[in-house]
Amino acid sequence: MGLTREQYNRIMRVYQDRRINAQHDMEKRQGVVYDHVPAIRDLSYRISQLAVSAAEAQIRSNAELASKLKKEIAGLSDEKRRLLEESGYGADYLDIHYECESCKDTGYIGNEKCGCLKKLESELIYAASGLPVILRKENFASFDLSVYDNEVPIKRLQPKFNLTQRSYMANMIMPRVKNFVDEFDTVKGRNILMTGPTGVGKTFLSNCIAKAIIDKCHTVLYLNAGELFDLLSKNSFSYESDEVLSGKIEEIYDCDLLIIDDLGTELSSGFTNSKLFMLISHRLLHNLSTIISSNLSLNNIGSVYGDRIASRFMENYINLPFYGADLRLKGGKRK
Repeated sequence: MGLTREQYNRIMRVYQDRRINAQHDMEKRQGVVYDHVPAIRDLSYRISQLAVSAAEAQIRSNAELASKLKKEIAGLSDEKRRLLEESGYGADYLDIHYECESCKDTGYIGNEKCGCLKKLESELIYAASGLPVILRKENFASFDLSVYDNEVPIKRLQPKFNLTQRSYMANMIMPRVKNFVDEFDTVKGRNILMTGPTGVGKTFLSNCIAKAIIDKCHTVLYLNAGELFDLLSKNSFSYESDEVLSGKIEEIYDCDLLIIDDLGTELSSGFTNSKLFMLISHRLLHNLSTIISSNLSLNNIGSVYGDRIASRFMENYINLPFYGADLRLKGGKRK
């Protein structure tokens, strides 16, 4: 999906403003120089006249005249730079100074996106995700496996697996999460369902994934389940046109990665179940990724939301069950 049309247009307006400001800044410097050194003004005027004549000669296919005029322009330009330096100005003082000289504040170098455009895209996606502040703290750089218990094996996994909470996270959860992030650009439509008790790191890990995907310049939207169903309800029962709400619903359905946190904490009903099924089906159909975290087990999800939704999760989602005690009650902290 990348940026929405409105997001892209917003960025292009930023570039337009930058070019306008650069032009105005150059014109101010030009006025000061022309008042101080009239000879430079006269040279600039003469260069402009010759440039028009050279363009006309080019159009008329008079290559000889065009070449002669270009040489004259080059000579006058050298004289102009010399006068600028002698008058205490830099040789490029009257050039337009762009914020990004690489792309001249257009966002593109040829047909390729400039680094400044990618940076603006990333900043805009961060702001739109709903997570700009928390992602500074909750990301893979601050993820610390040492907060997980490494002494007591997880009872739920015995006797088949003799894994502590830390070894389970390191060997069963993190490799699959890393694979999801690493292949996001090439393998479309992968989804993750994180289940398990409160405080075992589901939301933290979702945020880590969100930052990594945003850094790849993909659109990410985070909503807890209550916010999601409130927006879907307002959109369904509103009798007035609301462009802001409509735009948000479009993002929910079509962003590259949708994160739904705490599924099961909202008041479930036939309406919420129907809307969730429609949303999940739409995103599966269009190969758009979704991450859902829930305190409910997969079996309980089936009981609350119905077999249709549970089957979607079993067939189309990477199921990551979390185990262990609440890290916050144990005093676990991440770097």
